[in-house]
Amino acid sequence: MRKLPLSLFATALATAGFLGCYMDTATWDNSGATTDPDGGAALPLDDAGNPVASGVPCDVATILDTYCASCHGATPSAPSRLVTYADLTKTSVSNSANTEAQQALLRMKSTTSPMPASGPKPSASEIATFEAWVTGGAQQGASCGGTTPIADDAGTSTTTNYNTPLQCSSKKTWSSGTGSTMRPGDACGRCHSISVAGTVYPTAHEPINCYGIAGGSTVVITDANNKTVSLTVNSTGNFLSSSSLTAPFTVKVITGSKTRAMSAKAPSGDCNTCHTATGAQSAPGRIMAP
Repeated sequence: MRKLPLSLFATALATAGFLGCYMDTATWDNSGATTDPDGGAALPLDDAGNPVASGVPCDVATILDTYCASCHGATPSAPSRLVTYADLTKTSVSNSANTEAQQALLRMKSTTSPMPASGPKPSASEIATFEAWVTGGAQQGASCGGTTPIADDAGTSTTTNYNTPLQCSSKKTWSSGTGSTMRPGDACGRCHSISVAGTVYPTAHEPINCYGIAGGSTVVITDANNKTVSLTVNSTGNFLSSSSLTAPFTVKVITGSKTRAMSAKAPSGDCNTCHTATGAQSAPGRIMAP
C-alpha cells in the first residue's frame, strides 16, 4: 500500500478530514446486487440476504483483519479472499496442493516473498498462533463475546452485548476514493500521521470497509493534559481530529441521551488498531454506539 506525500496528506486533512488508507461506495440489496451507481462490490450474502459470518476463531481473524484485509478482504484486490472459514479452507488459487490458509501461512513465513508485501508484518507470536490453527486442523471458531456497560444521562446503567456475528449492518461498503468517508474500520495510522481517528458501528463485529453508523453520534476525547475535543461521526461512521493531543486518552461516545465510555484510557488515537472486527489488544470488537 503506497503512502501519500506528507504535503498531499496535509491538504487532504485541511479539505476533507482524511481517514484511513484507500478504495468508493457500494450498497447492495437482499439479492446481493449492487445498487450504488459506482457499482462497487458487496460482501458475500447468504440465501436470506445477510452478510456471511466468518466462522474463524477470534485470534486468527484478528491476524487476518490486521495484516491481510487490505488486499484479501471482503472486496479483494488480490485473487483470493481471506475472510470466512469457507475462504480459508478451499483450495488455494495459487497452489492447488494447499488450502488458502496453508498457503497464507507459507507466505507469512517466507523469507523471499513474505506477505503482506508491504507495511507491518505479523510478529513471530502471531505467526505461531496462525500456524497452530492451520496445523491443528483449522477448526471453526465461536463468535467473539463480552459485554460493556453504558449509561444514559440519568446514570441508569445497562449492558451491551458483544456476542454478535460478523456482519455489515449497513450493507454498504467503501471501495475507492479519498476523504473523510474513506475506508471505515481500518487503522489510519498505518499509512498516515493522525491524531485521533476511528469508526463507530452499531454492532461489535463489522468488517473493514463496511459503513458504520450514519452520523448522529459524537466522540468526546480528553487527552493527558485535559484538552477535550468533540468529534462528529460522519455518514460512514468515521471520526477524525487533526488537533495536537497527548496520549493516553479518555474516550466516550454519545448518542442522544446515552453515553458509552471506555473503561480504560486509550494508549493511542488510532482507534481501529485495537477496535478491529474481532477485537485486538483486549478490545472486545468495534467501537459501538450506545
